[in-house]
Amino acid sequence: MLGPAVRSLLRLRRATLWAGLAVGAGTLAGLIGPAWVGRQEAIDESRARGALLAQVLESDASRTIETASLSLHAIGDGLTRTVADPHEAQHLEEHFSHVLVGLPFIRSVSLLDTRGRVLISTNADEIGLEIPLDDFGRLPGPDRDMLMPLRPGRGLADLARGRGARGSPVGMLPLLLQLPSSPDEPASAAASMGISPGTREGDPRWLLALINPDALTQVQQRALPTGRSAAWLASTDGQLLAAMETLHQLPGQRLDGHPAFDALRRGREHDTYIGGGALPGEVVVAYRAAPRRPLIVGVEQSIDEVLARWHAGLRWLLLIGALALALIALATITVRRSLQARAEAMEALEGAHEQLADRERDMRVLLKSVQEVIFRTNPAGTLTFVNARWTTLHRGRPDEAVGRRLADIAEPADRDAVASLFGGDEGVRSIEATIRNGEGAPRRYQIATVPLRRDGELLGYAGSAVDITERVAAERLTRQARDAAEEASRTKTEFLANISHELRTPLQSILGFSELGIMRSGGQERLQAMFSDIHGSGQRMLALVNDLLDASKLDAVGALELRAEDLREPVDAVMRELAPLSAKRQLTLAADLPAPLPGRVDPLRFQQAVRNVLANAIKFAPQGGTIELRGGRTPEGALHLCVADRGPGIPVDELERIFDPFVQSTATKDGSGGTGLGLPISRRIVELHGGRLYAANREDGGAEFHLILPAQDAPAAESEARAAD
Repeated sequence: MLGPAVRSLLRLRRATLWAGLAVGAGTLAGLIGPAWVGRQEAIDESRARGALLAQVLESDASRTIETASLSLHAIGDGLTRTVADPHEAQHLEEHFSHVLVGLPFIRSVSLLDTRGRVLISTNADEIGLEIPLDDFGRLPGPDRDMLMPLRPGRGLADLARGRGARGSPVGMLPLLLQLPSSPDEPASAAASMGISPGTREGDPRWLLALINPDALTQVQQRALPTGRSAAWLASTDGQLLAAMETLHQLPGQRLDGHPAFDALRRGREHDTYIGGGALPGEVVVAYRAAPRRPLIVGVEQSIDEVLARWHAGLRWLLLIGALALALIALATITVRRSLQARAEAMEALEGAHEQLADRERDMRVLLKSVQEVIFRTNPAGTLTFVNARWTTLHRGRPDEAVGRRLADIAEPADRDAVASLFGGDEGVRSIEATIRNGEGAPRRYQIATVPLRRDGELLGYAGSAVDITERVAAERLTRQARDAAEEASRTKTEFLANISHELRTPLQSILGFSELGIMRSGGQERLQAMFSDIHGSGQRMLALVNDLLDASKLDAVGALELRAEDLREPVDAVMRELAPLSAKRQLTLAADLPAPLPGRVDPLRFQQAVRNVLANAIKFAPQGGTIELRGGRTPEGALHLCVADRGPGIPVDELERIFDPFVQSTATKDGSGGTGLGLPISRRIVELHGGRLYAANREDGGAEFHLILPAQDAPAAESEARAAD
């Protein structure tokens, strides 16, 4: 059950969570509001800038067209004066050229007769060309000009009959002015102006100016920075006249479906909006129609570009907001964890108090029931506490032990050892001492102490005393039994050695007399067979005695005389020794021994181990087969000999048992003889060399024995072998 203080802290912790959520929500609101206002301000600023740019570009385009119009009217007035003064007619071309000075946006100005033939032009190469005026559609009235649709091409040659420039990337804006008729024009003046004789009086004449739309595009590019924004100039019927390169449409194409033209048809001559335009995606569009000409100017700004700076500021705002929220969350978590930790600490403290009381009760019961003596002393070794087990250690009640030195109750011979337990504070100390029990009988105890420290000061020692009297007695009996077993083993080994020596003497006599009987039996086959059986039995008996003698020697001595040796020599000696036995069974000994194989071995014992393994293979290999003897080194550098045959193999569960004394494989118990000591002796010899001997079955039948000797320093072993030779 939680205490009042803990419940109060938990309520405060829940209130902290709600307070943190409220502060976080307020922070988010404080960030979202300015961010939204900033976005609207960026859009409003973009709309205002677009409206201003549209007004500037419309004013520039109108001023350009009006300037061209005034220039044409000025030229027309000049032509009227020239007609009135025949002496000025010869200066008409010069007058045309002077008009174009300072008007770079006009490519050329030409005078056309009623049939559209070029009479005078600022470009002399264009005189005589005939312009199809009917292609312009509706023409202006007398003394009035009209801006014609955009035409592809660069000059009058592109407007002449049969010289169309369709598909040309260059365009021109024709501005056509009809000159007023002059009925009293002299014939000489008409002739000087190049009017055809067949032209009737009163027929209209035309002034044609070709305006360069690229000049309007350059003004747009200077007014609007490069990026994903665009400005364009179009006629009110939707034909694009001039545009920046950022616009996908080319001059001459139509902007059908553009919302600005729909708004213009509804009577809104200028406006701004956010939506679709000539540029792809959502854009901020500002348009403005010219008051005197059928022209409309548009400025389009990509909404992404408009909000780019806002986005940049928004990232910082988001970063600041994220940091603020992180700080709020961190503060909330820290406070909540602090409150939770305090609540848990208080709860743990209350629980600890309860557990301490329970443990004290349990400790009292435990100390009463424990079978070891538990005690505590001061730094001098004087007892300050003992448990109830004290009654088995000494006479009297446990409270009577307080104030006595532990060393004083030990036997005199062990008192110094007991006193040494309290002479330092380096850790656990343990000794064995004899103390008489309550009945006065001596008992052996294992006494251990550990220092008790607080703030670096030694307060005393805590310890225990365990009765080990029975264990000491058991260890003594065990040592005695082991000594007796070792003595029996030595006696057995000596007996085997002695009995083997004693048996070899009569066996030699039996073998000698059996050989003599075989030689003197003459042609008596029966007598010769009897002596041969006696000789064979004696040989087997002698081999058994030799094996017993070898086994006893290995157990008794257990040491070898190692020297540097090329292992091929003892192996070759064994193969020569067993050659008659293998030839008798028509076996082939195939040896593959790389040169050299240096190692440290006892030559006689090593030959004995190889002889036993190889003889075992000869005994069980099928007649007429092959026994393989391979040598080499393992990846670790150890010497490796392998003897492989094609015999019956060894059952898997007997691969280790065949190395036990007097044990043979069930697959080879076929009456071929053997005592079962050859392989155990060979393994014992190899183990004394520090190596190992093990058996395995071949995949396609047969067995193989692997003899591994420990790795040696090959160069050193070779040099030792050469020195020994």
